[in-house]
Amino acid sequence: MQSEIQTLDKNLAKSKASKQELYQQLKQQSRSISKLNRQLVTLEKELKQKAKELILLGQKQSSQQQSHTQQIDALFNQIRTAYIQSQPSYIKILLSQNNPATLARSTTYYRYFHQARQQQLAELEQSLSNLTEQQKQLFSTQKVQQQLHKQQQQQQLALQQQTQQRQSTLALLETKISSQDAQLVSLREEEQSLHNLLQSLNAAPKSKVIEQKAATKQKSFSKRRGALTWPVKGKLLARYGSSRNLGKLTWKGIMIAAPTGKDIVASAPGKVVFADWLRGFGLLMIIDHGDQYMTLYGNNETLLRQAGDNVSAGELIAQSGVQSMHKHAGLYFEIRHKGSPTNPLRWLSKKS
Repeated sequence: MQSEIQTLDKNLAKSKASKQELYQQLKQQSRSISKLNRQLVTLEKELKQKAKELILLGQKQSSQQQSHTQQIDALFNQIRTAYIQSQPSYIKILLSQNNPATLARSTTYYRYFHQARQQQLAELEQSLSNLTEQQKQLFSTQKVQQQLHKQQQQQQLALQQQTQQRQSTLALLETKISSQDAQLVSLREEEQSLHNLLQSLNAAPKSKVIEQKAATKQKSFSKRRGALTWPVKGKLLARYGSSRNLGKLTWKGIMIAAPTGKDIVASAPGKVVFADWLRGFGLLMIIDHGDQYMTLYGNNETLLRQAGDNVSAGELIAQSGVQSMHKHAGLYFEIRHKGSPTNPLRWLSKKS
């Protein structure tokens, strides 16, 4: 029997080590996926901005060219008129009642007017030249960005492979914790892991958060009850306090259905204090709102903000992820006060 116990202990130790290794793989794969997606989002924004700038420059150049044509036409008419007036016949002067001196003054006036018009044309030519140079620079920048975008797309193929690897890793983990008892133990370990993280975050100095709130004169989080922005719009898959069908465990937050890659926004202004992978919560973002209030956004595919970033209500912070280990696809959202969970539905605004 002692021999069998020793064998079982060894197998259990190997299984635990194997499970921890799988969790580490899942962590690294999730981080890589988030990083690549974040780079793609940034690059696509830059490409759109450069395309807008090119359109505006094109419109400006078209307007300048039209003005250039009008200036040339006006100059042609002036030259023609001046030529006619500066070349009068002797009989015309004799028969006309105009003083030759007046004609001379008129000719001089046209000459100055032509010079001014030529100066305007020269300035317009220079302006058109500058516009062309700007367009060349923009085209060059756009070309570089398109090359980068192509590289990113190649990386996205690698991303898809990593996603498949992650799904395989998830499948292996689900196999290892398939029994109800194992799932219960795993969930309790995950909750303890989150509890430890929140304790460490609450223990950190809050002076910067308080200074920021005081400087911006923002409404405190406690006064936003019933008016918080929904982090994502979707069907509720799990409600706060409902059973998780595993022992006496209940949901400490809510699950909101969302397709992969959907934008996730901050529910209230605050400071990002955690943005990384956490066992059981996937890529997790935690925002500190001061007065010991925090919001948690879990099961993301991409984190678009980093720890230390200040965010405003409704600001894009992440993109929703694929189906998590606990058979739910969408965003996991919690609100905590002094480390204890509170019902998010009492804080979020009424759905429109």
